[in-house]
Amino acid sequence: MQLISTNNNEFGFIAIAQEAWGVIAIGQAARGVFVLGQVAIGFVGLGQAAFVVFGAGQVGAGVMGFTAMLGVGGRGYGGVLRLLPGFDPPRKRPVEVPYEDVVAGRASGPVRLDVLGQGTGVRLGRDGHALPIKLTPKAAGALVRTNRNDLKEVYAVLKKRGNVLVGDRLIEVPGSRKAFKYDGFFALRMVAFVGLAIAWCMAFAASVVPWDLM
Repeated sequence: MQLISTNNNEFGFIAIAQEAWGVIAIGQAARGVFVLGQVAIGFVGLGQAAFVVFGAGQVGAGVMGFTAMLGVGGRGYGGVLRLLPGFDPPRKRPVEVPYEDVVAGRASGPVRLDVLGQGTGVRLGRDGHALPIKLTPKAAGALVRTNRNDLKEVYAVLKKRGNVLVGDRLIEVPGSRKAFKYDGFFALRMVAFVGLAIAWCMAFAASVVPWDLM
């Protein structure tokens, strides 16, 4: 094994070539542990087309996590088909403050409120009536996502600024999400995930592991 390899298909600790092969590989076609190339096969990688455990690319797959315009992965961002379902992490119930105290300017903090409406018209309210709360852009985006998850209540962190009631953060009510269902689609996703993991192991063993050097 070369410390630094610049020859095509010569294994090196650091490989820089058109067809790079090494622990750290950079090239048009790169295969290794850490890879960067138009075509990349490895453990962690970045490429126009990539097949990795963790990475990103225009297209490709990542066993555990991938970001791409079009791809598949255990977890994913962008146009990635996500195979591993998300599980609701444990959440602690915050210490609530009375809504009336926030309105009067005597306190600020989490207030449990209803989620009213649908889509971009979703609002925070109480007893079926919308409240005059000005949400920050971040909180407004979180409220729309909350509505998509079919949550009926949230904790809104409120404060009084002059005569305006401002909400700058939302907190999910513990246990409010629907229980995850282990249905046929879940089974199909698990089969696809196992298949993806096996395919990556085979590709890594065939194209990356330097068997002749062992």
